[in-house]
Amino acid sequence: MSDYSVSSNTMKWMLLAMLICFAGVTAWSQEQSNLRKAVTIQTLYTSAGTKSISEQQMALNKSESADAYQFMSLRKTIGAINVMIKSSGEEYWIVQQKKIIDNLVGSSRISSTIPGDQSFKDQFQGWISLFDNKSRQNEVPLYESYSFFYITQFLYFIRNSTWISQSDSNRLWWNHTLSFVEKNIWTKWYERSMASFHNHYRYFLRSRTHMGSHWAGIAMYLTALSSNAQIKSQAAELIQQYDTLLKRNLRIFQGGYVWNSTYDNVNGTYAAKSSASTIQDVSHGNHVVAYIVAAYQFGNKDWTIEDIRRLAVTLKTVIYDNQNNRFRDNVDGSASSERPGWGNFVSDGWLKLAAYDDEVKTIFQQFEKSGMLKKYNQDFLFRATFSEIQSQNPR
Repeated sequence: MSDYSVSSNTMKWMLLAMLICFAGVTAWSQEQSNLRKAVTIQTLYTSAGTKSISEQQMALNKSESADAYQFMSLRKTIGAINVMIKSSGEEYWIVQQKKIIDNLVGSSRISSTIPGDQSFKDQFQGWISLFDNKSRQNEVPLYESYSFFYITQFLYFIRNSTWISQSDSNRLWWNHTLSFVEKNIWTKWYERSMASFHNHYRYFLRSRTHMGSHWAGIAMYLTALSSNAQIKSQAAELIQQYDTLLKRNLRIFQGGYVWNSTYDNVNGTYAAKSSASTIQDVSHGNHVVAYIVAAYQFGNKDWTIEDIRRLAVTLKTVIYDNQNNRFRDNVDGSASSERPGWGNFVSDGWLKLAAYDDEVKTIFQQFEKSGMLKKYNQDFLFRATFSEIQSQNPR
């Protein structure tokens, strides 16, 4: 009896030791896997790509250009780095993001002193567009909002980080950058909107869902970041107006959501009404989906897991073309004669739905093999985001 008891206890201890050992090996294996992914993504960031220039150098060039038009395409780099910061917290990525932001802020000029500025000529800091279209030599709220959505998100991600507490200079940098956003991004367009349209929100909401999504995201993070009661109140009002407008647009189709890019009903808001309705294209729909996912993660009660699931259904059953392993141009599955193939821009918002739906994850595992990532220069953003999704399960 005594011998059996000793043997049984021994077996229990041996089993416990094996479980502890297995858990340790599993944790070590996961850690090594995450490390390999981080190294791979860092290499992707610093190595020359299809245009014989690295993502890192392209981003630095754009951030130093003082050309507001280029800030739109800079968004994908800033967004990808945010993913790496959120998932790893590595100082390397914080430093990379800081370089880009410092270049942007450093290249801004007081409006009245910008050579050739055809627009506002006031005392706010900003940039003009140098692209040869109707906005050339003008300051454009849309162009700024593309990147500053993710810049404001970055400030939100690191506000309580160990990086900020490491030194007074880090904390001062964070405060200075937030102050720049408050004055020369938010307040600038808030006041200019009043001067141009006799309301404070037209430049934020504009006439299309994706245009409003950038500013709604900036406003969302400012409600948490700013200590200025006026800005917090202004930002909260914008969120309420944009969420109302977007919810009015969303309609159920085949179990998912489809919507127009133009606002369907602007009553009670300061948004602009378009003369004709236009279906949302998948490419710009990226930004709407990115906002909804960010708002859900932020805790905005206007957006629920059911909204996320409906967007996932849209991607699975309406947008994705399984036979050709690509995405259709518009959110209702229709083709676009103006921008055929642009439905394959999916890495900014639609990809994030994979974190909430395994079938969506499988679709993107297939799409990764399609060649579309390199064709549309989405490699860095896609792989950073998808790597983080595959290593975590936020459901």
